[in-house]
Amino acid sequence: MKEIKTATSFVGEMRAGRQQLGIRSQICSTMVAEALGMSGYDYVYLDMEHSPNDLMSIMQQGQALAGTQAHAVVRLPTMDTVLIQQLLDCGIENIVVPMVETADQARAAVSAMRYPPKGSRSVAKVHRGNGYASQADYADTIEDRLCLIVQAESGLALQNIGEIAAVEGVHGVLFGPGDLAADLGYLGRATHPEVEAAISKGIAAIHAAGTFAGMSTGDGITGRRWLEAGCNFVSIGGDLQILVEQARRFVKDARS
Repeated sequence: MKEIKTATSFVGEMRAGRQQLGIRSQICSTMVAEALGMSGYDYVYLDMEHSPNDLMSIMQQGQALAGTQAHAVVRLPTMDTVLIQQLLDCGIENIVVPMVETADQARAAVSAMRYPPKGSRSVAKVHRGNGYASQADYADTIEDRLCLIVQAESGLALQNIGEIAAVEGVHGVLFGPGDLAADLGYLGRATHPEVEAAISKGIAAIHAAGTFAGMSTGDGITGRRWLEAGCNFVSIGGDLQILVEQARRFVKDARS
């Protein structure tokens, strides 16, 4: 089953001018993914970098999300061309590559997303991505649905943000405010004015290149502010964050 939720793909929604609101998921559970997908979000951001997710758990969560209105967006643990190929074969069409600092690194990610002669993705006959060989036009149509997002998480990435965003085949640039703040000298202060000013400047450069800009935040109010600042997609909070915050709040209320 394809990871297409509504009339269009995730990237198609943004091309149509619809801002996308998502939530991060680190719990590695099909039930949690499905519940989040039924909670009004446009996408669920399945994390392989800061969680014990593996290829099989991601595919199973993608299957769970296929029955909801939310797109599956998956962040890799690192730039890994083989893992990109495997995720695509598993039917994951929206991929986030972390810590991209140069245009050449972005081009390598683009190549991994595409079949030859445009790229280096290996060809398999039967996989979940092509409906187990039930989609005869898969190779001809998949590129229109794919969404490659690269993360800007360092000062060097900010310096090269315009060139990175201009790489053909990069659809979005996502800011990682935590790592970015640390690299700029503001560890643990992702909302510092200088960090947010640098991100705002980066958003303008990304849009100037004709590419979508994204942001990760910890709450809905901050998420709304970045949507108003021009971001095309924003993740607000996460399942593990919500779980521990609410659990601690409940026990504190009971013991007070």
